[in-house]
Amino acid sequence: MADTSHKAIDIQRDELLRRIVTAAEPIAVLDAVAGMGKSTLLSQLASRLQCRIWRSAHPPDEDDTFGEVLLWDVPPDVHEAELPASWRDEGRRIVIAKRPRTRLCGLDRAIAYGKALCLGAGDLCLSAGELEGSYGKIEAGRLLAETGGWPFLVGLLSRQSRDEAAVTRFLANDVLTDMEDAELVQLSLARHPAKSTARAKETVPAYLQASGIGGALAAALDMVLAERLEDSARVPAISAAYSAHGMQTEAILVLQQAGLHELAVRAFVAAFGRYYIFFHGSEAFDRVLAGFPAELAAQNEGIVTALAMQALKRGEVLRAQRLLADCYGSRANNVLKVLSDRAAFSAAFRSFRLVMLIYEDVVLGDDLLEQSTTLLSEFPLGADLERGSIYNSILEFYIRRRRFAVAQDIADRALFHYERAGVPLLCFYINLHQAMMHLMSGDAVRARKNATDAAEQLSRVPFDSPMDARLLALLQACVEYEDGKPEPLARFLTSEMDDFSHGEIWPSLIEFALQYGSQALSEHFSMIAARGFLDRWRAYQVYNRQFRLMIEVRDAVILQNGNRWQEAAEKLAAVQARINRTWVEAAVDELTRLQDRDEIALAVVWLRHIVFEMPGRVHLDRQLAALASNLNLTGRQRLCIEVWQAYVARRRHNLTSARAILQKTFENAARLGTIAPLSEERQFLRELTGDRRISDFLQTTPMAQQILRRLRDTGLPNTTLGEKSGLTRRETRLLLMIAEGASNKSIAHALGLSEATVKSPLGNLYRKLGCNSRGEAITAAKALGVIS
Repeated sequence: MADTSHKAIDIQRDELLRRIVTAAEPIAVLDAVAGMGKSTLLSQLASRLQCRIWRSAHPPDEDDTFGEVLLWDVPPDVHEAELPASWRDEGRRIVIAKRPRTRLCGLDRAIAYGKALCLGAGDLCLSAGELEGSYGKIEAGRLLAETGGWPFLVGLLSRQSRDEAAVTRFLANDVLTDMEDAELVQLSLARHPAKSTARAKETVPAYLQASGIGGALAAALDMVLAERLEDSARVPAISAAYSAHGMQTEAILVLQQAGLHELAVRAFVAAFGRYYIFFHGSEAFDRVLAGFPAELAAQNEGIVTALAMQALKRGEVLRAQRLLADCYGSRANNVLKVLSDRAAFSAAFRSFRLVMLIYEDVVLGDDLLEQSTTLLSEFPLGADLERGSIYNSILEFYIRRRRFAVAQDIADRALFHYERAGVPLLCFYINLHQAMMHLMSGDAVRARKNATDAAEQLSRVPFDSPMDARLLALLQACVEYEDGKPEPLARFLTSEMDDFSHGEIWPSLIEFALQYGSQALSEHFSMIAARGFLDRWRAYQVYNRQFRLMIEVRDAVILQNGNRWQEAAEKLAAVQARINRTWVEAAVDELTRLQDRDEIALAVVWLRHIVFEMPGRVHLDRQLAALASNLNLTGRQRLCIEVWQAYVARRRHNLTSARAILQKTFENAARLGTIAPLSEERQFLRELTGDRRISDFLQTTPMAQQILRRLRDTGLPNTTLGEKSGLTRRETRLLLMIAEGASNKSIAHALGLSEATVKSPLGNLYRKLGCNSRGEAITAAKALGVIS
């Protein structure tokens, strides 16, 4: 189908002709696709050497005389021809033109003996000098750039008009049809910038990457590939070609589209199955899983666990549990039974079931940890993905138990295996956990380093991962918040939080988000905004007990921070738990022995309430000391308790102890680079730092002075609550109780008065505020900023 009438074919190839004629090898083979000017070269040779051209599927017989030169133009439809052995030693010049798909028997032997020279497409493409001789320097430069020197394409672009449909058919039928399946895949990848690989671009000839024929070649390529994909016998080779270029998703998809699902499953499992998402991203993961028929997905462990992983990554824990139950029965959701039954469940499934615990509302006991550790022994040392994931699961357990020193060691082990496996996204998650642990511990300096490491790992991920980018943004914003910079966290909460809350969530992450999000909103926006933030999480995570309790505790703290102490107490009293106010008021040594994260959180928030309400209560200092010595506290919680200890000491007129405790707390906070835990205790700190005897003492050490200055920069007042209005501490507290609707009887009980004598302090308070009723007093309290 090659058009030989256009100008490009008329270009004299003197240099190439000379090379053919003077070659040391007696046989020259022009082996190239259609449009490379092979027949034209033979015509030019025939004209120069005054000989004729043999056009046949078979070599000429001995009776045919061609003299000293034989020019053989093998027809394009010939698949196999014979190169007579006698030609190697005859001494005459033989030039053969053929297509790549034509097999020339005897050619390899001739090449091996140094009797044959092969000239391919690279040799036959027009050079810059050849083009300049016919088109001039400027036009030649343009043609070379747009054609790669392909004679057919040079001629095509020289025409005034062309039939695109005919060009497409020519490329499909005469050029691409000669190419192997792997070559077509390479060409397809090279022509798609989004899929292109360096290897594909290097392998595909320059003339096939020329810009001057992009549209027609793309259409022809789609036609030929589609035709070959209809032949199921060819699909595995095409899939293997995609896989060889690292295009694993395309490799699996072509198998699925051809109905070769068993082969597709094998390819998916070979590409790490449920870990596929960490190598190729959630979009590729979703496309691959969508290609498996439902009946196959329900029967294959690798597909079932991958679908469950997909659900977990979308925050659908119940869906993941249902998938396992449908396949294995309800026992699949009894974690201890799964881990202990080696006969019924494979090691890979048990490993995945352990990973699911990261997302589930399950009490993590010692027996579960023991089973998890035992599971490690079933995987060889080189099984980095499985071993890393087991360590990752155990890491979450220790974080929930607040055993951060052990958790850091476990994180290092998980990171070691993930780095060896070469999966930067999994390394990112470990760095994220490490940073979260340090922030929980109140160590913002180390958290910042981990955040930097996490950002570096995420930058190495070869695909877009929006949810993980949000995780990093939240982490970085919290680190900045610890440094007294609320703007990044405020931006995140207003622009990213909705998408974040509907993605992948696990208990330690949601605790982290609830803590920083609610604190930032309450301090820099309003208590209403902070509670609205918690309500959104409450609606979304309604099915999860752990999340509900975290939200209730944070809601109580936000109410306390807004001076809604009675409402906070009522909310806490409604929580169904062993740790209630009665238990906390009676406990001393028991506070040291608490281990459960949620029980500790309840004890801490109840003690906070008692410290504010009754700082002079008997044994309160002992209770605070006992809780502060609990090894399962977070560093943040310990810093807060130390502030309360200083507050109680001052209320008991032990100024020396109050100053010493607060100075030590501030110096620790400066060393750790953290400000947020202290900022949340401004209800207590405003009274402590409002006392000149304490604030002047804090100014004597640079580190304590630095923290005091940063706290005041973030909004800590220099005066105590109600001081500007001339109210005493008792009157301020009385105003808070009135604002919360407390009856005279409740006020009397809280202040240690009889109900009959409450009217006197009420009258004094009204007089100072210029009020005559409770309603007017509440309005005045809001105007003065005493309540939110």
